Amino acid sequence: MPPTGIPPWHMWGNELPVDLVATGAPFDIISPQIVNINYGRPETWSWIMWARIVADNAIGAAGVVQVRFNLTIGVGRTKLTMDDFVTFIFSPVLPTLGLHYTTTTLDDTPDADRVLADFPAQDIILNANCIITGGAAPGSAVSLYVGAMFAPKSHIRPEWYEGRFPGGEDNGK
Repeated sequence: MPPTGIPPWHMWGNELPVDLVATGAPFDIISPQIVNINYGRPETWSWIMWARIVADNAIGAAGVVQVRFNLTIGVGRTKLTMDDFVTFIFSPVLPTLGLHYTTTTLDDTPDADRVLADFPAQDIILNANCIITGGAAPGSAVSLYVGAMFAPKSHIRPEWYEGRFPGGEDNGK
């Protein structure tokens, strides 16, 4: 049977552009949803999340950019929202331009007692708060990308045992 529609894992990763302009006060932009997964059954998930600044016009010696990923997971009738699930900090002390990424919750924040490398869920929603703080001069601009990819730890579908591959999984390239 030929595949129909887009395989569900095409929605399990995304990267979005975010442009920030400092106003003189802490300025916060919440990204649209980066990932919205509605899987048909509970699964254990792994991930990679990243933020990369691709351009700035001198945020200044006091300017700090924070990217705070907010994650909502659910199974059945239960859901949990974890604000600041992963946080990246770009500041004059740390490299300003470049890429920050992680596959755990151990990130740029000092709260290292909450290390998580996977979680159970059948529904996953991820967005990011992007913030300029720390006295960036008004008019300072930063362009960045925020992104994430999720995958089940074990992706064995019951229909595979019947020789059915509705997402074209048997035709890898």
